[in-house]
Amino acid sequence: MKSISINSVPSWQTGWKVIAKSKWWQFSLITVGSLSSLFYPHVPLIGFAVVAGNSLTFKKALISVISIWLANQLYGFTVRQYPLTFESLTWGIGMAFATVLVTVFVALRPKFTTSFWGYLLWLSAGVIGGSFLYEGSIFLVAQLMGGHGLTTAIFRGIFVKNLLWAVGLSALHCCAMWLALQAAPQYFPLSFPFQSGYRPPGCGKKF
Repeated sequence: MKSISINSVPSWQTGWKVIAKSKWWQFSLITVGSLSSLFYPHVPLIGFAVVAGNSLTFKKALISVISIWLANQLYGFTVRQYPLTFESLTWGIGMAFATVLVTVFVALRPKFTTSFWGYLLWLSAGVIGGSFLYEGSIFLVAQLMGGHGLTTAIFRGIFVKNLLWAVGLSALHCCAMWLALQAAPQYFPLSFPFQSGYRPPGCGKKF
């Protein structure tokens, strides 16, 4: 079977739509994000928000990041025994708001993201812009809560951790799209590049 280039626009758009509307990729993000609570008191919500917004439909992206945040909060208040105080609840709500804000921003996906290089460019913009939105939000919450000891080193650590997660998860997403494209002839009636006006199965349906 002839290998299909992931760089071509028709191939990229089709691969993205197939993965974006799939349940297994959404489930994978939620599972990995939830399990990360076992290793991090504060999961890399920016990284997951950026990848979810850049690789899933808007509705699926929101459901995914809220599920990851909720799993982290449940684990924190049960296993890690976070104190059930106004301050803790405020921090949790603030993190949820910031995560949703980042997801909405990245999910805007400008027209240039329909290509491979556009995808990478928007990923970079998403990590940088998302970090400003998220860290700016928690900084405001910290000011309301008396500072909370946030320092430049802490913000830098948050950025680096989320950058690594975003890059790693996006690499897996690209691999998933490449595999979907290689298997495409088994599922799509036309070969790549698609004829003008061709719409893969599922396009146009509501999810």
